[in-house]
Amino acid sequence: MICTANVFGQSAGNVIYNNTSIVNPQRFNVSLNQFNDYSATLSSEVLMNVPASSFSVIFSTTQNGITAEQTDSLMNYRLNLAIEKLRKLGIKKNEIHIDVISFVPSYSMRLEEKKFSRTANEIPIGFQMKKNVHVLFFNHDMLSEIVSIMSESEIFDIVKVDYNLDNLKQYFDTLRSTAIAILKSKEKDYTKMGLNVEIENMYDGFNAVYPLERYASYTAYYTGSSIEEIKVAKKKKEEARKNVVINGNNTTVNINVKKDENEDDTEFIVKYADKNKTIYYNRIPYNQFDQILNADFTEPRIQLVYTLKAKYKVENLEKRLEAKRLIKEKEDEKGKKKHRN
Repeated sequence: MICTANVFGQSAGNVIYNNTSIVNPQRFNVSLNQFNDYSATLSSEVLMNVPASSFSVIFSTTQNGITAEQTDSLMNYRLNLAIEKLRKLGIKKNEIHIDVISFVPSYSMRLEEKKFSRTANEIPIGFQMKKNVHVLFFNHDMLSEIVSIMSESEIFDIVKVDYNLDNLKQYFDTLRSTAIAILKSKEKDYTKMGLNVEIENMYDGFNAVYPLERYASYTAYYTGSSIEEIKVAKKKKEEARKNVVINGNNTTVNINVKKDENEDDTEFIVKYADKNKTIYYNRIPYNQFDQILNADFTEPRIQLVYTLKAKYKVENLEKRLEAKRLIKEKEDEKGKKKHRN
């Protein structure tokens, strides 16, 4: 079954400039339950949006120095300053972890000139240390304050933010019970239509999708002239240059304009302006699911998905009842004959 709908969004966003399929109305397919004359496969899909129980942010920092001692001392000063302010914010000592990534010498090139040669020699100029700072916190609103504190210690690079979730089994049980209820409801719909369904087999699947997996990038802009339009204009201009016609005193002179081999063939120089490229949280769309739990939210959440499918034996209910009636009549007839004998 395929349905066609012309739907135009009243509110969209600049992301539509990167996805023309959003702008142009297209046909969409409706998922159907698989069935034949004797069996059917019913499915139920449920999505739950769950707030994280805690968050982990990782910052990366680099320190350069002339000596190993100086490099280590400067790094420790910056980190201790940041840790002290994080503790005042309410973050415990065991919720902060320093991960040492590397501590290596750094080199530069020195040019050595001799009478008949010039040589670039690599020489050590100091040391470079890299460390990561892991911070665990439980309120998402604290992230802005944490970033400000780290920037005061010249730690600017946010590597990533992890969303943590405890007691996953509790959410899984809720999803499963909801999916089973949906499947039971679909069974009743088949019965109302005169079909008897008996389950033969079932299988399910569970997945957790974290916000880090759902961020997408886009660049919002519109340009007046496309590359194709420029190519067409260039072609027309080249055709116009092929012949120059001069008419005078009943004389026609055709002058073929030939390009110099060294002439620059570039007719247009296209300079692109810098576009503002950013990322945004792109949650899983709701259109494929039978039910959404906790559908309304603003802060990015962990999305839990559960799919339950069951294979059924399908029979016409009237035919099934008729077959049972005939079987019962035969059994009754056999019983009467046995009683007579």
